Amino acid sequence: MKNIIQFLPEKVIQQIAAGEVIQRPSSVLRELLENAIDANAKMIDIFIKDSGKTLIQLTDDGIGMSIYDAKMSIQKHATSKIKKTDDLFRIKTKGFRGEALSSIALISQLEIQTKNREDIVGIQLFVEGGQVKKQIPINMLKGTRISVKNIFYKLPVRRQFLKSSRIEFQHIIYEFHKIVLAHRNITYRFYHNDKIIFYFKKASLRERIQEIFKNEKKNLVPIFIKKNRILVEGFVSVPDDSMKKGDQFLLVNQRCVTHLLLHKKIIHSYDGFLKNFKTASYFIFIFIDSSLINWNIHPTKKEVKLEEEETIGIMIQQEIKNVLFSQYKVKNKELKNYNIFLSYKSLKKDYLLNNLYDKLSDKERIVRLENFSHKFNESESGTLKKNFQLTNELYHHKKGEIKTFQIKRKYIIFVLNDEHMVLVDQHRAHQNILFEFFSRKKNLVSQQFLFPIKVKLLKNEFISLKNVKNDLISFGFHLYICKKYVYLYSVPEQIQQNLLIEIIKSIITYNFIKGKKNNKKKLIQIISKSASIKYGTKLYPEKMKCIIKDLFSCHNPNYTYSGDPIFFVLNKNFF
Repeated sequence: MKNIIQFLPEKVIQQIAAGEVIQRPSSVLRELLENAIDANAKMIDIFIKDSGKTLIQLTDDGIGMSIYDAKMSIQKHATSKIKKTDDLFRIKTKGFRGEALSSIALISQLEIQTKNREDIVGIQLFVEGGQVKKQIPINMLKGTRISVKNIFYKLPVRRQFLKSSRIEFQHIIYEFHKIVLAHRNITYRFYHNDKIIFYFKKASLRERIQEIFKNEKKNLVPIFIKKNRILVEGFVSVPDDSMKKGDQFLLVNQRCVTHLLLHKKIIHSYDGFLKNFKTASYFIFIFIDSSLINWNIHPTKKEVKLEEEETIGIMIQQEIKNVLFSQYKVKNKELKNYNIFLSYKSLKKDYLLNNLYDKLSDKERIVRLENFSHKFNESESGTLKKNFQLTNELYHHKKGEIKTFQIKRKYIIFVLNDEHMVLVDQHRAHQNILFEFFSRKKNLVSQQFLFPIKVKLLKNEFISLKNVKNDLISFGFHLYICKKYVYLYSVPEQIQQNLLIEIIKSIITYNFIKGKKNNKKKLIQIISKSASIKYGTKLYPEKMKCIIKDLFSCHNPNYTYSGDPIFFVLNKNFF
């Protein structure tokens, strides 16, 4: 029988490899732009014809190449950026595999014009099929001009699979936008069929986003996280019903990437804010030590693997949630139509509160509310406590919807009647709600994670957690303890997932002894305190109303388990 398995010809191997890197005209533009940026270019001109099928030309004022380097640049795996294996794990440049120009040379007619600072003249190379067909010396300024003509001209099948000019041009624009978002200290001029389409000068991130995405002008809020060797910054959109589709860009060390886990974390930050997650926009930059990144999992470096990516995702998710919560502001119109200190039904002019606040401007009202908590704290242990027992009855006898307001991101205010106003400590209230919920622990529903959350344990923490493992499971925390780690698969529905690591760390800092009677009670106290709404969290009206309703449904709405007062009842004479 004749042998049928043979080695592929070298030329076919090269063309297959080139096809992995160069998939369409936009791939060519991406590679040329990355090379220009690595060459420290400050001005880049781009000329496109026929959506890149006929010509893609890029001119930069970077460091240029010597004659020898120009010839070497089209050879497979020729690069100036990698010298040893360790360099693969500390990538700081855009290109590093030595595949860009060699792949482009195999699938197009390539011209390279380049000159560095040291050489008197430059060189022009004419390349076809990966081979230099002609070279001539030329007089030019420092920099490089690369012209890629007739992409896939020797591969008609590949050229046939290109999409329409409109679609291919959209891909080109998308790749261009990713670069100009990341590298904003460069001036770009972009021409298509001899007409200038874009002209970008140096700009801030917000300015660049507004230049590219006109619909994002007023809809963005900044985020910023700095922790250890990680820096995260950028912008996210606030909920906007008028948006049909958002713009979503995630960049790691200034390279736009696809990262499913981080994308899900970002998108699910909008749980409760958006019905359609496609309308969310984000422009998030992650800067991290290059030794913590693996770029070698995708031929075009579009995907990336990060160390501690779960932790990074949780950090970003929490920051976005905080930013979204803080966006709730009292509108001037609403403030004028609603006097927080008195009910609508009977505003009596002789009331001191009404006389005091009726003539104030909107800004003055808010200032008074902000300063009010100081006076409240001074009187905390005085006559206010006498009203505690009355409030539950007053609340349940009140008809209609209550109006709520928040001051200092610490207290929720609501009016009971013409003479009583109640200040509720939001952290203590939520802590009490969770404490009573877990104490009753009936029909607990858990929310399951797509991937388990992993937390490292010290030896004493491992023993302590193991001693209360069954109690945690009974509360809805499904977990598995193995060696130095605990893997969490689900949490009770009442617990926010982004607080889970904080809760676990609070639990393992306490030394639980196996079989001790008060283990469950102590666990409930730790969980309710760690999972409760923190001071500084701005709340939406609906959230405040839910807290008020749940608090006065508690068996003891007056005090926390540690004896701290939860709310304070004020009357008109307090002022």
